[in-house]
Order: sequence, then C-alpha cells, then structure tokens
Amino acid sequence: MPFDLYNPTDEHSMLRRTVRDFVTREVEPQAIASDRAEKFNLPLFRRAGELGLLGLTVSADDGGAGLDATAAVIAHEELAASDPGFTLAYLAHSMLFTNNFFVNASEEQRRRILPKVVSGEWIAGMCMSEPGAGTDVLGMKTTAKREGDKYLLDGRKMWITNGCVDDHTLGDCFLVYARTAER
Repeated sequence: MPFDLYNPTDEHSMLRRTVRDFVTREVEPQAIASDRAEKFNLPLFRRAGELGLLGLTVSADDGGAGLDATAAVIAHEELAASDPGFTLAYLAHSMLFTNNFFVNASEEQRRRILPKVVSGEWIAGMCMSEPGAGTDVLGMKTTAKREGDKYLLDGRKMWITNGCVDDHTLGDCFLVYARTAER
C-alpha cells in the first residue's frame, strides 16, 4: 500500500473515518442552525468528549488518546468541513487549553483537571487577546505577580473563545497569558 500523506498510519485513517462519521451524523445536521443562532452546542461538545476527541494529544495514562499532532490536524480538518464555529470552540478547548495544560501542568494539576476537560464535563479555553494588543503577546499588558504560592493577575482580556457557553454559563477552566517579569 503506498504512503498516504493525509493518513500516514492506519490509526490516522481510522481516526479520520471516526471523525467524518461523527460529523456526518451529528455535527452537520445542527451546523447551520447553531451558527445562525450563535449558540454553543454543549451536548454536541460533550459528545466529542465521549468519542475521545477532546484529549487527542493527551497521553493515555492521563485519560487521553495519546495521539500526535497529525491526529489533531485530522480532527480539525474533518470538523471544519462542516462547522467552523464548532471547530473553533474545539480548537480552543482541545489544543489551546488541553494540550498546553497537559504539557505544562504538574502531576497534581493533571490528575485534578484533565479528566474533566478531556471528558467535556468542563469547558476550557485560553485568555490571550487584550484591548490595544489583540493577540500580539509581545504587546500584552496583563501581569501575574507571585504572592506566596499563588499569582495575582492584573489586566484585561477579551474575545475569549469558550468564555461564555451561553447567556448563563461560563467556561470552567482557562489558561491566562500574563507577564511574570518586567520587560
């Protein structure tokens, strides 16, 4: 069998089929209505968690699928073909938060938080954009100053994907980009 650039392993091919089936059966039927209503489809998001899609790059030991960056791209490609808005929420949760958190968190933090975000019980994201700086992290003004075993944040963030799930529900867990040292 010749090498397939888009599905380099059998596992990648199986993932693509699984996500494509999920998109056909569950994402596509709701995409237009959900986008027009500008609503976050929480039950669909949690379904992605049940399928193991919210922790693709998290090790199996930590409750994820233990897959690679290619697998993450495959999932994003298949989801975006149907519902780019849902895919952005998925990206903010599964990559900007979950992958980043998995790589950088302590063992205790991973044990406490990863099961909830990998399953979709908690909705997560990343706080980077600021008024006057947008996504330019070099222009970021928010600071984090250590006070004992905690950090005190001072600044403003905006455009937080997954920040509000609906009119009454906020996201559950976020990484906040902040300066910890003077420039």
